[in-house]
Amino acid sequence: MKIKKLNFKILQSFSIFSICLIILYLFSHNFFFSFVISFFLIELFFGSWLLKNNFSSLIIPRNITKVWEPKHYNSKHAAMYKRDENGFRGDFIDVSSVDIVTLGGSTTDERWIDEKLTWSHLLQEELALKGFNIKVANAGVDGQSTLGHLFNFDMWFNKIPNFKPKIFLLYIGINDSAALLRTLNSNKFEKFLYRSDYLLDRNIYDRIFKYLKNNSFIYKVHKLKSGIKEAKKYNLIHSTDTWNEKNISKPYEFKYNNITQKFSNEYKDRLKTLIDKIGKFGSEAIVITQTLSPNHILFNLLKYINEETKKVCNIKSINCLCLDDEPNFYNKVDFYDGIHTRPSGNRKIAKYISEKIQKKLKEKI
Repeated sequence: MKIKKLNFKILQSFSIFSICLIILYLFSHNFFFSFVISFFLIELFFGSWLLKNNFSSLIIPRNITKVWEPKHYNSKHAAMYKRDENGFRGDFIDVSSVDIVTLGGSTTDERWIDEKLTWSHLLQEELALKGFNIKVANAGVDGQSTLGHLFNFDMWFNKIPNFKPKIFLLYIGINDSAALLRTLNSNKFEKFLYRSDYLLDRNIYDRIFKYLKNNSFIYKVHKLKSGIKEAKKYNLIHSTDTWNEKNISKPYEFKYNNITQKFSNEYKDRLKTLIDKIGKFGSEAIVITQTLSPNHILFNLLKYINEETKKVCNIKSINCLCLDDEPNFYNKVDFYDGIHTRPSGNRKIAKYISEKIQKKLKEKI
């Protein structure tokens, strides 16, 4: 094994040296021609164009770092949003060290919450306090429902070498209830839910552009460089004002009919398939039901979806953490728009999950 690694390093070094010689030779004869050839060789050698498991045209953000001033929770420092080369948020160096992956939509992605204040990271902290040396990767995708979680395995997770988490936490319900609302309002079952569910743009030109960005070495370097520049702002000290919670509407009133039945059957089939995929991936699924403002338009629909979720958990005999059954868990101080949680709400979620999964972790880790 060591000999193979040594031979690979020698070959890699020789290749780089050869490319440099070619570039120098061409540069001395024709600037434009040398620039084009240099660009082509650099991309060919360092880019991921020829890799079998490249990210193709996936819309998953990668190699990004953004810093901004929080507006919807009190903070003494700027907020940072990062995604690594595999598209994950999280405090880990090597993806092979990841034990738990959190799956969900924007309430898991939490793009407007600082790295260290998401419930995924706080869960890692809570487990550390209990003596568990566990790394948590946040695979939340804004707007994604269970349909997208299914595609994650075929189009995203399977492309990542040495990615073998022991547990997937499915924080689900809200985006599927939003899809149900859309279906009821259109009075027909709509197969397509969200762009983030299919992980691809529908427009062919957008897909081509995304493919170029996903596999270009020069673009990757540009994104990393701009991210490092943004990260320097992280230590800025300032305070912010907390937004008041916004009530969107009254809860949507719906009747059980053929459309509702069809959507319910499709949802339960998706969830069963998702649980099976996680099992085939060598991991275990733990489902967490969600909660939101009693005044939100999705309240009744989410309540319905949560009940369907619990039925699937019983059928598949897997753990279901019923956050929606927790008395007085919802507190508008912990939510900034009735759906998305502030850091105080994230701490509650992290503590709740931590207490519930410790026994399971002792069995698996």
